[in-house]
Amino acid sequence: MKIWKRLIGGVKAEDKNEIFGNETAPEPYSHAPRYAVIDTEIGLNDHKVHDIGALRHDGAVFHKSSKSELLSFLKDVDYLCGHNIIHHDIKYMFEDEPCPWILVDTLYVSPLLFPERPYHRLVKDDKLVSDQMNNPVNDCEKARDLLMDEVAQWNSLPDEKRMLLASLLKDKREFEGFFKMVGATAVDDRPADLIRSTYKGMICGHADLDMMIRQYPCELAYALALIDTTDYRSVTPGWVLKNYPAVEFVMKLLRETSCSEGCDYCNTKLNVRYNLKTFFGYDGFRTYDGVPLQEQAAKAAAAKEYAARKGIVEEAAREENAPLSGVSDRPFCKGRNYDPDRYAPKSMEE
Repeated sequence: MKIWKRLIGGVKAEDKNEIFGNETAPEPYSHAPRYAVIDTEIGLNDHKVHDIGALRHDGAVFHKSSKSELLSFLKDVDYLCGHNIIHHDIKYMFEDEPCPWILVDTLYVSPLLFPERPYHRLVKDDKLVSDQMNNPVNDCEKARDLLMDEVAQWNSLPDEKRMLLASLLKDKREFEGFFKMVGATAVDDRPADLIRSTYKGMICGHADLDMMIRQYPCELAYALALIDTTDYRSVTPGWVLKNYPAVEFVMKLLRETSCSEGCDYCNTKLNVRYNLKTFFGYDGFRTYDGVPLQEQAAKAAAAKEYAARKGIVEEAAREENAPLSGVSDRPFCKGRNYDPDRYAPKSMEE
C-alpha cells in the first residue's frame, strides 16, 4: 500500500475518485486496490512451474514453488498483476481452472503509455529488464514498478485520450483489467468522432475509422499511440507487430493514404505542391512540353520513401521476433526459463 500511496500522493483530490472508480472518497487511500504481482519460472523442457514469486500490496513477499501456498497468499487480493501474465503465468498456473482475480497485464499497456523513444527504462521489446536471472521476486519488483509508472502515466493523460483508449479496448482481455484498476471510462457512442477531434491535422480526416474501430481496435490504439510521439525515431515494438500485424495497415490508412475529398492533414502533409512551397519557396513545379515531370517524380519519390520506410520497420520486426526461448507454444513470453544447468561448468571437449 505504501507504494500506491506514493504513486497517487501528487494526484489532485478531485481526481482520486476517478482513479479508483468511486463516487466519494471520505478517507484518502481508503479504497486503494488490493493487488499482487506474480512471476513464474517455467522449465525449459517439462514446461512446468519450478519457482513462483509474488509481491502483495501490503509489502508481503512470497517465494516458493507451492501453488496451494500461493493461493493462500492471494486470498484477499482483487487484482493479480504481471508482465505477460495473461498469456504466460496464468496459462501455466491455472491451466484448466477458473481464475478468480482481475488480471492486469503490464506488457500490453506499456507500448500505449510509453510509445516514445527511449520508451520505458524497465522494458526491452516484450521483456522486463532484470538484473538477476531466474529470480521471480526480482521480476515482480520490476513489474510492480512498471505498473506504478503505467498508472501514473495514465492519470497524466488528457481525459479525451483516456476515454478513447478505454473505448477502443474495453472488451479486450489484455487491457480490461488495467482499465478496471484505474477506473477508466469508455465512450459508448461515436468513438470515431472523438478520434477525429483529438487527432485533427495528425491523421486523414476521411479515413474509415468506423471500419478500423470495428475490425482493428487494438491496432488502431497502437497506431494512435505512435502518432502521438514527437521523436521520429520512435517505432512500434516488434512483438506488437507480430501479435497485431495490421498495425502497419492501419497506419497507412491514417497517415499515408491521401483522401480525394481533401482534409487538413492530406492537403498539407501528403501534398507535394504544398511542401514545395513550405520547404523551397516555389509555387509550382516545372513542366517539360506541358508534362509535369518534376511533380510526378516528387510524388513517386514520396511513395517510394514510404515503401522503403515500411520495409525497414518490417525487417526490424522480423529480427526482433526471432524465438526468445525453446517454448514455441506461448506467444511472446518473457524469454527467461528456469534452467539449473545454464551456468554449469562445461567440459574441455565441449
